[in-house]
Amino acid sequence: MKHFLTLIFLIFSFGAGAQDTARIALKPALSAYSRGALDSAFALVNAVILDHPGLEPAYKLRGDIHQRKLRYEEAMEDYDNAENLSRTDPRLYVSRSALRIAEGNNKGALRDAEKAIELDATDADAWYNRAWALYLNDEGDAALKSVKTASELRPGFPEALYLSGVIKGEQYNEKEGIAEIAEALRLKPNIPGGLMSKAVLQYEGKQYEEAIATFSEVIATDTTELANAYYYRADSYYEMGDKEKACADFNRSMRLGDKDASFIKKNYCDTDAKRIPKKPKRTRRKTTIQF
Repeated sequence: MKHFLTLIFLIFSFGAGAQDTARIALKPALSAYSRGALDSAFALVNAVILDHPGLEPAYKLRGDIHQRKLRYEEAMEDYDNAENLSRTDPRLYVSRSALRIAEGNNKGALRDAEKAIELDATDADAWYNRAWALYLNDEGDAALKSVKTASELRPGFPEALYLSGVIKGEQYNEKEGIAEIAEALRLKPNIPGGLMSKAVLQYEGKQYEEAIATFSEVIATDTTELANAYYYRADSYYEMGDKEKACADFNRSMRLGDKDASFIKKNYCDTDAKRIPKKPKRTRRKTTIQF
C-alpha cells in the first residue's frame, strides 16, 4: 500500500512539474504578445502546444492571437479547446465573449461574459463585455448599469466611459454623452470612431459650430466614415444658414456615394431653393466601436 501511495505521489509530482515547465515555456510567447509582436508570439505558442498539448493557457493565448489577426474561426476553435481542458479561467470567457461580439453573436457573448463574472466578479473587462452585449441587444439601461460597474472596478477605463457616453447619446441625453465621450478621448485619443461619435452627438444636440469643428477633425484624420462626416458637416452648415459651404460638403458626400446628399444636391444645391424640399430623414446613427 505504501509503495502504491508513493507511486501516486511521484506521478502527481511529475504532472505538476510538467505543468510548471510548460507555463515557464509559455512566458516568451506571452511577452511577445504583450509587445504586439503577434507573428513571433504565434510561432512561440505553437511550439509550446506541440510540446505540451494539454496546456489550456497556450490555446487561450493562440486564440487571442487569432482574434487580433481577425481569424475568428481559428480563434473560436482554440477557445473551445481551452475550455475543454479547463473551465476555471475567467479570462478565457472574457476573450471568447469579445470574439462573439465581433461575430455579432450577442447572446453567446452575454453568456460568456456572465460566466467570466461568475468566476471573477472583479474583472472590469468582463463587465465591459457584458455591457457591450447588452447594448448590441438594445438593452441600454442594463448596459449602462454594467458599464458603470466596469468603470467602478477600473477608474479611468476610457473604453467603458466611451461606451457609457454612446449609450447616453442614443437615449437622447446628448449633454452627458458628449461629456463622457470627450473625457474618454482625453484619456485615449485613438478610440476608433470616437471623434465621429462626439461630432454626431454635438450635431444632434444642435451644437452646430462645435459639430463642424469636430467633423473637420474627423475628415482630416479618419477615412472610414468620410461620406457620413461630410454629410453631417454639410447639414450643420445648412442649419446655420450657409448654403455655399453646405452644398460644397453635400457634393463631397454625394461623390462618396451618399444617396441623401445626391438628392439634396439635385433638389436644393442646383436650384434657387432657400430650404431643402422634402429633406431626407436621416436615420439615427447607430454608433459602433472597433472592439
